[in-house]
Amino acid sequence: MEKTVERKRIVYFDVLNVLACLCVVGMHCNGAVHAFSDSSVWRQSLLVDVLAYWAVPVFVMLSGATLMNYRRRYSTKVFLKRRFLKTGVPLVIWTVFFYVFYRTRGTIAWTGWRAFSNSVINFSIVPVYWFFPPLFMVYLSLPVLSLLVQNRKILWYMTVLAFASCSVFPFVCTALGLTYWGSFAFPMMGGYLLFAVLGYLLHTTELSRLQRSAIYVLGILGAAVRYFHTVIFSVREGAINKLTWEYTNWPTILLAAAIFVFIKYACDYPIFRNEKFIRLIKWLSGASFGIYLIHVLVIDRITSWFSVDTLSGWWRLFGAFAVYFAALLLVKVLQKIPYVGKYLFP
Repeated sequence: MEKTVERKRIVYFDVLNVLACLCVVGMHCNGAVHAFSDSSVWRQSLLVDVLAYWAVPVFVMLSGATLMNYRRRYSTKVFLKRRFLKTGVPLVIWTVFFYVFYRTRGTIAWTGWRAFSNSVINFSIVPVYWFFPPLFMVYLSLPVLSLLVQNRKILWYMTVLAFASCSVFPFVCTALGLTYWGSFAFPMMGGYLLFAVLGYLLHTTELSRLQRSAIYVLGILGAAVRYFHTVIFSVREGAINKLTWEYTNWPTILLAAAIFVFIKYACDYPIFRNEKFIRLIKWLSGASFGIYLIHVLVIDRITSWFSVDTLSGWWRLFGAFAVYFAALLLVKVLQKIPYVGKYLFP
């Protein structure tokens, strides 16, 4: 019984990891969504963005699900050291690489130490690396939150309060034309910390079929609200209305929770117990972080070498898969380099 539970946990974590990675790549190949036009192209791009938007929150949810109980395995010192080696070192290496790459191409120019420091602090050298600061803040918060893993009522209380005050209430105020005062936000669990705790709670809670169904309905509702609200009000205003956007907004939180729970319980199907599938998904999952680090380079090279029209239907349909598998191949090759590979892609 214990072995079955462990296998189930590993498989659905890996499945979520792989799917989230593919969705992130898909969003970054879907630039048409940010160029509003009352057309089928923009609506299709918006639909892709809505259906893939859960990926970033789920990455943080996976961090919470796997790391909230780290104290059972090692000390806080070891935990922080491992997190730094696994994420901090590759971040520095690839930021330096991209800086040299862009300088060589003339994309960015040297304008002084102040401007350079500002670009480093604000992650403007590689904008998709914006994800690291909130992730690091989650890591630094886990030594405190991990002390509460045995007090699930407190964790649920914090999650519900953070969802209401940091996600729903700001949305309602904006929708009604009122000024949202940030002091109403629950100070202990704002931003992406909500996803980490929610991921841990959903991972360690057995949900009834009725509860799961309710979560799925809410997830579909969140996706539908974001899509139709964006279309209706963007067409009316002649520009993209982003009231329902942002990862910490309630439609995305509901969708992310629904995807997380769905994949968790989908592992009851026989395909998830197939040894070949398990090995394949673990192999793919092991490259997800590396793919995230270099996929913008792969997008840049593919679109440049093949003169790709990034607004074309071909690119929107197949571009993400082409980039994903090209980046996967590159990551797996570089991981084989002795001594170096483990620092490039831990």
